[in-house]
Amino acid sequence: MILQKLYKFLSSYKLAMALLVIILACCVVGVTVWREAEAGRIIFGTLWFNGLLVLLVVNVACCFFPRMWGRRMTLVSFGMILFHLSFVAILGGIIYNSLFYFRGIIRLTEGEVIPSSEMQSYDAIDKGRFFSFSRLNGETTLIKMHTGYKVKGEDKRAAYEVAVGEANNRTHGILYITNKLTHRGVDYFNDKEGYSLLVILSDKQGQELHGAHIPLQSLVLGKDHVEYSTGYKDNGVVKKDVVPFPGLPERPLFALKTEYLPSKLKERGGEVMFQLLSLDENGSPVRDRPLAEGKAGVGEAFAAGEYLLTAKEVRYWVGMMVRYEPGQPIVLASLWAGLAGMIITFIGRMRQSRK
Repeated sequence: MILQKLYKFLSSYKLAMALLVIILACCVVGVTVWREAEAGRIIFGTLWFNGLLVLLVVNVACCFFPRMWGRRMTLVSFGMILFHLSFVAILGGIIYNSLFYFRGIIRLTEGEVIPSSEMQSYDAIDKGRFFSFSRLNGETTLIKMHTGYKVKGEDKRAAYEVAVGEANNRTHGILYITNKLTHRGVDYFNDKEGYSLLVILSDKQGQELHGAHIPLQSLVLGKDHVEYSTGYKDNGVVKKDVVPFPGLPERPLFALKTEYLPSKLKERGGEVMFQLLSLDENGSPVRDRPLAEGKAGVGEAFAAGEYLLTAKEVRYWVGMMVRYEPGQPIVLASLWAGLAGMIITFIGRMRQSRK
């Protein structure tokens, strides 16, 4: 009796309509009120929303397949079964993807190696509830960035030479705007790039005390006029600012702002503007009077009080989108199967009408 009532509830068309309305309302809210990672955290990645999708899958199965049981197999019935199976598989793929997906931004400087499976390696992360970072085992290496990269004579602008994975399971390739790198089901896409300065801190005797790559933000000020400076993005707007130097985990000595002026004649040449600010007791920069400011060519030393600062070399930093979408192949294959089911059903009905 209980099983009959449960089956009657699960096979109800009213339940199907209610689920579709609720799910549609959640989708509308998820793309208008909250978006992207916030929508995933509040709606799409939650157990209750995926539970609604599972309930819809069960409802579709209970509504359709028992009614087809025992019927003579014809072209029309086969097409309808294939279509409804694909619908169930699409929902299953969506549920699987929403619980196990991963999207992140990883940033590297040329020659840098970063562990792929550590959360701290990513500037931004959006993931499913049951995603495990063990899926990203190994390291990500930016070997070199190629400018003016061409494929069959077509200019791809910039390309990243990247290696991903472990020593015995490693994928090496080149990313550009129309080409991605895939390793163990994880896709790497090019996103953005910029300059990075290797800044060396030395004492007056020239003994090196500290060195670090400092990524610079790109400030577009007009057509063909771009400045490169330390700073940050605020709601998509790039702003110049200082960074503590040396950076953590070292104890900062001062706040540093650098601006790079690329040479038009020499690749990765040019001048670097330096500005040093003292730090107060809380580690905040004192902006009313700089400790030192001036400029020097790439590879030349700049005297800053009792220290020397040298932009020893210019490299590129690269930001890559990292995506793991395990349910995507299921959804795509199911869409093709559903289309095939519709075509088969159409052909079957055409044959019946002729008869």
